[in-house]
Amino acid sequence: MLTHLPGFILPKHHRFLKVAKQVLEIAHKVKLYRGDVLRAEDLAEQERLEAQLLVLIKRSAPPAETEPAITALHEVLVRNGGKIYPVSTVADYVEMVVMAAIVAGAIRSFLLQPFKIPTNSMWPTYNGMTAEVRAPGSEVPSFGTQALNGIQWTWTYVERAPVDGEVKIPLDNAGFDGKDKHYRPRGRSPGEGYTLLVGNTPMTVAVPADFGLEGVLLRTFYPDYAKLALRRQDTERWDKLLVQAGRDGRIESGSKGPMLLTGYKVKAGQPVLNFDILTGDMLFVDRVSYHFVNPSRGDTFVFKTNNIPGLADRNGNPSQNYYVKRLVGVPGERLRIDDDGRFFVNGKVVTSPEPMVLNSERATDRGYYGYIADLGDYAYAIPLNKEHTVTDRHYYALGDNSANSFDSRGWGEVPDKDVVGKPLFILHPFTSHWGAAK
Repeated sequence: MLTHLPGFILPKHHRFLKVAKQVLEIAHKVKLYRGDVLRAEDLAEQERLEAQLLVLIKRSAPPAETEPAITALHEVLVRNGGKIYPVSTVADYVEMVVMAAIVAGAIRSFLLQPFKIPTNSMWPTYNGMTAEVRAPGSEVPSFGTQALNGIQWTWTYVERAPVDGEVKIPLDNAGFDGKDKHYRPRGRSPGEGYTLLVGNTPMTVAVPADFGLEGVLLRTFYPDYAKLALRRQDTERWDKLLVQAGRDGRIESGSKGPMLLTGYKVKAGQPVLNFDILTGDMLFVDRVSYHFVNPSRGDTFVFKTNNIPGLADRNGNPSQNYYVKRLVGVPGERLRIDDDGRFFVNGKVVTSPEPMVLNSERATDRGYYGYIADLGDYAYAIPLNKEHTVTDRHYYALGDNSANSFDSRGWGEVPDKDVVGKPLFILHPFTSHWGAAK
């Protein structure tokens, strides 16, 4: 995808020529490092497109001619490039410059700290990585659009079929419920990506480590299920889909394990997936205010996790991450979540702030699907299906996206000494979230 080309900012004439030269440099590296493992026809096609682009560069051809040539060579390099190509995005450079400016001014240590939202545990208040999914055969954003999207930290993915055949989704067994056999989508392969099958040929979809592809698969092949307003969102949607697929005989058993037959058939080279990944919100955290006032229930707050035993790794090493959650309980408050997903504080349904109220009301049209009381049997879990009193010098933290948040329900309370600050301003990207943090 062309947003991976470093230095590309705006689709002007001289920038197209600059990008064209960069693409040729990348092509040379691909041949140098991977030429011996490429099929002869793939290498020949790459060399043909290189020669074509070189001619256009030598005569300073206009963008109308260079753009299609760059795009054609780029698409071949995506197939041929392995780990050589695609490379870093424009967004990586934007983030690096912003971070460097903050550190250089010594602001980070005393006043503001930049923080990037990694997951969607606080959605819809803050965005982690999210996807905009198109039907596989839909038009792909143009080169210029992709380049401008890169400034917005948006990556375009068009994953093409390696052979002719039906698209299949690998599954894992999840046991029986007494009537139906249950499955779940197979996750990422360690150190690699997600695997799909076209016919019996595997194809790997490489996405960022914090991004789950399951939602893209659901919205691509089963858009009706993706619209169901269920408490646990995609988890329950997949459950319903896979139970019905099992009853309909659309789950295939074989040497590679169970496979969900999507019914979507493609020819080699046709798109299997067509989507954009939008990066998480980048915000500034106010490190000063909580030195003068205590955090209040309803605040979103950032905290260190090294003193939370429930987040230590399997060897007992403390977590070194920073989390952002909503502070839903201060010392002495009694908390509970009922079967309808309503949140109670000291015996009364919460009345502020707005995100907590909307969750309690299950305002699915606004993106709030209700609170869930229990995450499961974790060693340090504090579920809220029974009333819990927040302990002294600690806070209770929940994600606004209750079904997709690992928080105090699973790992316990937050020591007050580890609170870093309060989100102040969403710096990037320039979406509807930009501006003062909620």
